[in-house]
Amino acid sequence: MTFTLVCLFLLINVNAHVFRSWEAALDDRYNVHYIQITYAGMDSIPDILDEFPNLEELNLSNNRILHLPTSLFRCKKLKKLNLLKNKISIIPESIGRLQMLEELSLSYNDISMLPDSICYLQSLKTLTLNGNRLDTINTCINQLQKLTTLRINGNQLKHLPDEISKLKKLDFLDASNNYLQTLPENIGTLSNLRFLYVNINRLHHMPTSIEKCTKLQELDVVRSGIMKLPDGLGNIRALENVYIDERTIPFYENPAFRFRQVIQVIRGNDMLYRPSQNP
Repeated sequence: MTFTLVCLFLLINVNAHVFRSWEAALDDRYNVHYIQITYAGMDSIPDILDEFPNLEELNLSNNRILHLPTSLFRCKKLKKLNLLKNKISIIPESIGRLQMLEELSLSYNDISMLPDSICYLQSLKTLTLNGNRLDTINTCINQLQKLTTLRINGNQLKHLPDEISKLKKLDFLDASNNYLQTLPENIGTLSNLRFLYVNINRLHHMPTSIEKCTKLQELDVVRSGIMKLPDGLGNIRALENVYIDERTIPFYENPAFRFRQVIQVIRGNDMLYRPSQNP
């Protein structure tokens, strides 16, 4: 069998396990591992999710869903939940029951606050909350010790809790497009942080402890309010890309890393300038 045929065979088998309607899923409920019903105009989820005892992934993005049914929180094997671009305003306390959940996307809904029970999700690795109305992040977030990716851009945040600095596995933090005035002074304790985006905020300064983030690869402070970057950034060997605007004074470059570190000045109203940026 050729490589192309093998890939096609695998693709067919993967797709065969994706259920795209409630009717099809109910007909084979014990073999349902992945349900994907997107762009369907749904404003509600039928309260039947506990009919699928082996459900591991649920993608109901790009609908008009207003509320979450109680049966969702009885899906004990659920690992991925994608509710991107709906009309959800309230996340029930019961979400803390999803102990196997590893990825949670609630971006582009109408959420103004999160229940503290979200911090019970001890398996969570990726939390995506872009484009909501959050003005605070729960201080119990430090309990999510497996969290590697946190996307909270496009909200109404003025501060980040110091507890974020206790997320030892955090690799990616996007807090851009908010109203942040400060960052945790002990942000340098994020020893595994590689990507930090705080562009378009109202920050007074960048904490000097950032120089302790020795794995930092990419930093975006464009239109963040920061006037001067700490000189200690120049000593981070891993640092490759730094984005600033014309008002920001960059750090003194370390001659040893001058060919590795690229400081790019973004001028004008250019909003999409780095490859890692979401459109």
